[in-house]
Amino acid sequence: MNIIFFGSSDESIQLLDEISKDHTILAIVSKPLPKNSKRRKFTNPKLFEYTNKNNILFLDPFKLDVSFVEKIHSLEPDLSIVMSYGKILKKDLIDIPKYGTINIHPSLLPKYRGPSPVQTTILNQDNETGFTVIQMDEGVDTGDILYISKKYDLGLEETYLELLRFLFNESSKIINNLLLLFENNKLSPQKQINKLATHTGLIEKKSGKIDWNNDASSIYAKFRAFIEWPKIYSVFNKKRFIIHDLTISNYKSTSPGSIEKIDGKICVHTSTEMIILSQIQFEGKKIIDASTYFNNFDLSKINLKTY
Repeated sequence: MNIIFFGSSDESIQLLDEISKDHTILAIVSKPLPKNSKRRKFTNPKLFEYTNKNNILFLDPFKLDVSFVEKIHSLEPDLSIVMSYGKILKKDLIDIPKYGTINIHPSLLPKYRGPSPVQTTILNQDNETGFTVIQMDEGVDTGDILYISKKYDLGLEETYLELLRFLFNESSKIINNLLLLFENNKLSPQKQINKLATHTGLIEKKSGKIDWNNDASSIYAKFRAFIEWPKIYSVFNKKRFIIHDLTISNYKSTSPGSIEKIDGKICVHTSTEMIILSQIQFEGKKIIDASTYFNNFDLSKINLKTY
């Protein structure tokens, strides 16, 4: 089949390699950087390099407007595949390909519909996860199920990128066999049970703020979920600082938000165990050791802002 892939993660390379063994990838559509961004030119440099290396059309439209829809029409695809794209496809795009559009969703649907299933899995400290392939319709992850994976155990240590990469790689193992069955109409789509559906929300920059009144495990889960973006942060002296590395200690907490130095380590009290801060970064500054920074202050007088 001639396929268009919609995805905005560099972790999709293995999946694309598998698809290209049996099919032709006409184009890769990726979410662009915000306008006026000072960061690298492309959101996903590995995807861009992949398209160059394999002579595949690369598209990163700001809007999925009429001209973009016409462009997709002109490619005459048999199928579109979506995974972690980051934009909602409307019916005019979904219905263009001969066989419509399928979505590889990184949760066990109908659990965790919406834009942040992997982050929500980590935030909720779930013990298991999986992925689902659906025939896309106009709803948000409401389409009929074509394939649902087994449940994979989680160790409550996985970061967002590690878990996303794992689910991409697992989906790559079944994708060509699934597409063969799909093309030959040998699948039996199953309706989702809507009353069992749960939903995830959009993640914003402010989502990363830490409430030190929370328990240490929840704060660590937030760190793992948001390690790529928006990252977790706290506030000291009215200045926001990002936490790049932390661990849960064995020390019991008494006063959430207060700081102690134990064995040379900067430890912040939560509602349970203290959290050890290793590396931090104030806005516009370089990453530094937390101990180096807080050595300049009387820790007994510090209480990090809680919410």
